[in-house]
Amino acid sequence: MSGKTIRLIIAIMLLTLGALFVTQGYWFNKSFRLEERQFDEKLNVALRNVADRLLKQDNDSLSRIAPVVKLSSNEFYVRTECYFNIKSLDSILKNEFSIRDIDINYDYLILKSVSNEIILGNTLSSAFDTSEAACLERTDGRENVDFKVRVNNKTTYLLGAMGIWMYSSITLLLVLAVFTFIVISIIKGKKLALLKKDFVNNMTHELKTPIANISVASEALRNKEMNEVKRKQYADIIYKENEKLHGLVDKVMQISSLEKEEDTFSFEELNIHEIISTITSSFGPVVLSKNGIINHDLKANNFKVIGDKTHLSNAISNLIDNAIKYSNNVLEIVVKSKNRKDGILLEITDKGIGVAKENQHKIFDRFFREESGDLHNTKGYGLGLSYVKFIVEKHNGAITFNSAKDLGSTFSIFLPQ
Repeated sequence: MSGKTIRLIIAIMLLTLGALFVTQGYWFNKSFRLEERQFDEKLNVALRNVADRLLKQDNDSLSRIAPVVKLSSNEFYVRTECYFNIKSLDSILKNEFSIRDIDINYDYLILKSVSNEIILGNTLSSAFDTSEAACLERTDGRENVDFKVRVNNKTTYLLGAMGIWMYSSITLLLVLAVFTFIVISIIKGKKLALLKKDFVNNMTHELKTPIANISVASEALRNKEMNEVKRKQYADIIYKENEKLHGLVDKVMQISSLEKEEDTFSFEELNIHEIISTITSSFGPVVLSKNGIINHDLKANNFKVIGDKTHLSNAISNLIDNAIKYSNNVLEIVVKSKNRKDGILLEITDKGIGVAKENQHKIFDRFFREESGDLHNTKGYGLGLSYVKFIVEKHNGAITFNSAKDLGSTFSIFLPQ
């Protein structure tokens, strides 16, 4: 299936799911508002009945209807303007709420009708709370009073009452989350497949040259009349091209380690300064041929680490190799070490071409290479830095970098001690 077809299918599925999500959201909101309106109406009727019973209890002969004022979404004020005590209000509220199945946590207050001064109050977990009202003995004369009710956790109560709407919305969210995960996985898989294809094409191109050179040199060596000087030249060609092939095989082995995300590590106490010196010395001829220099600024007093010598050496070697590879006119590399709390910090700085800001977040991705025009002119195989990150993390360390286009890069490795 082509990339264009995959993108089209994903776009259609995204639009469909998006439309479903918007529709579900719309009807969920409508359902919630309807549930809230029905609850408010039910609560309003209950509070009017409470007020009516309190008025009758006080022998009010005016046959009036006590107004219920909604102060906020969860607070209601009932202007009874009659006398009652907290025990009566408590009992009647419980009764009216239980009749209408209003099973919610609520508070109520008794206030003086004239001054709105609070006299008494109580909190109930639900209409079925059997606890007695507090402060039953307190009295303030037979002054007319009102009462106020505040329902708590109203939104939670309404969501719980919505039932099927909640389940369907949660299910839709789960489906959307799973689909998003699948889409991201497909996109990443497609991208990785393209990068692998690029890697294979590049590796094939790189393999052809040494194989062709070895073949030509081997054929030439079969000539018995060749003099010793020529024979040595062809032997040197075979040796150098074989070294190139060996390097390519190492790169393939590195990708194998990354794919498995496991490897055999042999941990031991290492002198990291000694490893750095050995590696930089091995690059000496290459650096010298480019009129470059590698400076050391190894200031760490404690330079012992526990690690795998081969893998740590390869990681540091990859960083220095990159610094050489991506240096143009000025080949100047500085390797630093310094102690930090509970570890050692290594820094490798170059004055090379750097990394463009838009590509910096991809620098440690497998197969990523910053393009430079023609496919085969792009340097490296996109494995070195992902391998370095893999090895450093296997040593419980961390790697970071700072870079600016055409100004160079600094890679920092922290290793615990």
